[in-house]
Amino acid sequence: MKFPALEKKIYLDTARSGLMYNELLSWRKEHEIDFLNRGSQFRLDNGDLCSCESTKSSAESLLNNTKIEINKFLGSRNLNTFLVQNFSIGLSLLLKAVKPSKTVLIVNNDYSSIINQVACSGLNYNFVDNNFDVEAQILKGIIKHSPDIFIFSIVQHIDGTLIDLDFIKEIKKDFPHILIIADGTQFCGTKFFNFQDSEIDVLISSGYKWMLGGYGNGFISFNKKYQKSHFEISEEHFVNLFEPGHHDTLNFGSLLFSLKKMSDFGLDKIEKKISSLSLYTFEKLKRKKLLTSKICKRLIHSNIFNIKGDEKLYQQLLLNNVICSQRGDGIRISINFYNTKEEIDYFLSLV
Repeated sequence: MKFPALEKKIYLDTARSGLMYNELLSWRKEHEIDFLNRGSQFRLDNGDLCSCESTKSSAESLLNNTKIEINKFLGSRNLNTFLVQNFSIGLSLLLKAVKPSKTVLIVNNDYSSIINQVACSGLNYNFVDNNFDVEAQILKGIIKHSPDIFIFSIVQHIDGTLIDLDFIKEIKKDFPHILIIADGTQFCGTKFFNFQDSEIDVLISSGYKWMLGGYGNGFISFNKKYQKSHFEISEEHFVNLFEPGHHDTLNFGSLLFSLKKMSDFGLDKIEKKISSLSLYTFEKLKRKKLLTSKICKRLIHSNIFNIKGDEKLYQQLLLNNVICSQRGDGIRISINFYNTKEEIDYFLSLV
């Protein structure tokens, strides 16, 4: 995969958006030229888009192949997966199907769309503190509030806090009635993940960050053991809830293309590169005292970091061709497999 944006910039901002690459751009051009030349007929041809060699596939085949590839990406062929435009839409639709008597537990300062969608749902909800011991706070909140549903981001978008998935398994073991809904947007694509074995009931994710699918695609996937009793509608009607009308073959075809490219490249290689570079970055930032005490106290972390820095430092980084984001009270960087140790060293020389 070739990423033109990397030729002139140090891109430490996949947590905001993954990069477009030449091969995906070529596929998208072919898709649109086919539409340009043949109108409605381009959605009707039979073919095998799953090979990533042609756009000439029926729309139905493309969408089915996308779901198959998502399930493979999540470590199982037996998941109940639906295509949605992004995480926020997926969660909003899901909450519409939840029985109004159900109560929700969420994490303070989690992704704003989680908080907003829950607040708009009409369901009763409570927060837990997002401290260095967030897992202990979650357990305390469950004991105190007895929620029916727990919603959280696997990786917290502001500072990269990684929620311990072994802890989630323990929660499910001790409180099997709780429906666990996870936002995988800042997690899926950074390492191999077996969703079926995770004890998460529902996984929702956008595809434009770590899965490199571009904008306008995502998924909602149900573990086969999920708590059906929490919903007002039966599973057979989920397709009408999540997938009404026509789906955009350009956007979902882009996700399919990228998932296959990443799988061909090797998820093990991607995970190894990200983990190695993230550990290196963590140690360097910790030594320079640029991380918060919350992050330094934790035993595990992701590939997203929020360093101490003001507007002046942020502008200095941009002027020196380092692309990053302002989040919370600091500056957020995020590390992907297309980054290098030399890029991290250059960034560190500026902070």
